[in-house]
Amino acid sequence: IPLGIEIFRQVWEFLATGKAQRLGITHIEVNLSMAQFDEDNPAAFVSEIMSKYQIKSSEINLEITETASQSTKMAVIRNMNKLIERGVYFSLDDFGTGRSNLDYFVEMPVNVIKFDYGFTQRYFKFEKAKFVMEHVIGLMHQMGMQIVSEGVETKEQFEAMKNLGVEYIQGFYFSKPLPQDEFIRFLENNQKKIAAE
Repeated sequence: IPLGIEIFRQVWEFLATGKAQRLGITHIEVNLSMAQFDEDNPAAFVSEIMSKYQIKSSEINLEITETASQSTKMAVIRNMNKLIERGVYFSLDDFGTGRSNLDYFVEMPVNVIKFDYGFTQRYFKFEKAKFVMEHVIGLMHQMGMQIVSEGVETKEQFEAMKNLGVEYIQGFYFSKPLPQDEFIRFLENNQKKIAAE
């Protein structure tokens, strides 16, 4: 939990410089562990850090991953709603692994669904997976949700996901994970390419 809070602090500190926003970044996704939601008001530390660094709530999207018991899940939803009232958005991570199951998909107040790396890769290997993904994307869009597809590694995969209507792409096709300074240089060097795609 302390490590998770420190990661939050560093992300907010990075956003507070305004460098990423000036180069076209509209928001950054940050993983939030269910363990950080096991107290009465764990949303408090997120609110405190947001206030300290004066970050717009729209610049952060919090990713929920792990499953939880029914009682814990209700506490999670209560605290998610507190942050949603402040304008924070949530995404459901690792869809397609079994950890983010249909109960979470239906009950969690999320705006974005993230397809797991394996789920994305199976689309390119199995005909049945293509059928499933195409229909899941249609269902999610009908529910007003947006989609992130993880594990996109080639231009062909990128084009396929784009043609399916996937809104956001994550993967080595664009870049491997980078430290903050290298990330800013990457954005500076690739602005035209990113805007075009």
